[in-house]
Amino acid sequence: MRPSPEGINQFLVDAFPAAAADGVRCTALGEDWAEARWAYDESTLRPGGYISGPVLFTLADSALWFASFTVLGIEAMAVTSEMSIRFLRPARDGDLVARARIQSVGRRRLAGTIELWIDGEPEKMVAIAQGTYARP
Repeated sequence: MRPSPEGINQFLVDAFPAAAADGVRCTALGEDWAEARWAYDESTLRPGGYISGPVLFTLADSALWFASFTVLGIEAMAVTSEMSIRFLRPARDGDLVARARIQSVGRRRLAGTIELWIDGEPEKMVAIAQGTYARP
């Protein structure tokens, strides 16, 4: 059974409270995909008002973790084994959204692609990432 965004968010609060405190949450799920959001926080911005690369990377990684739950169920020990990101344009002035899609599921690993944009502007991606998660 596929978990709900609310179930994932509660799991995040219980199992990884630092990520939940940083404003990361799951907002939507489907078959082999998940959407995550980072709540805009001016105190974490880089000079010039840019959302930092580490925030984008964290959200991409979280979205793929959440997407892995659509295949594995909620599994704390599914862990990142590889992740790369390409920054396409500056991310500014709004919540950050990431949608992860699982492309491949094997016995030991699953792989996916993550697109990131500022809320309300999905046609203007700010980054794209690809990653692999090791199955427990």
